[in-house]
Amino acid sequence: MTTQRSRRLRKKLRVDEFQEMGFDFSVELKQPLDESQADALVDAFLDEVVIPRGLEFGGWINGGFICKAGRGSATDADREAVADWFKARAEVSDANVSPLVDAWH
Repeated sequence: MTTQRSRRLRKKLRVDEFQEMGFDFSVELKQPLDESQADALVDAFLDEVVIPRGLEFGGWINGGFICKAGRGSATDADREAVADWFKARAEVSDANVSPLVDAWH
């Protein structure tokens, strides 16, 4: 049975045309990093990928969740940019990025 909701309610619930997508990522490092190296890698990730693409990132360098800052959805291009950035780093042995998933439900 289909539930009919008003546009206002669909927007509030972030469903249908207001659905927002994000993705998980996981990273395996070649060797453990000390705190300053991990901080430098996270800062570089934020400065080179997350902020320029208008994304938000929750987690740490070994994995987390990424979605669009504000309203909207992350894109497949965002997924590819994150995966490519991690794979290009000397500190990283493997990086996996999940398909887009609903960021709210």
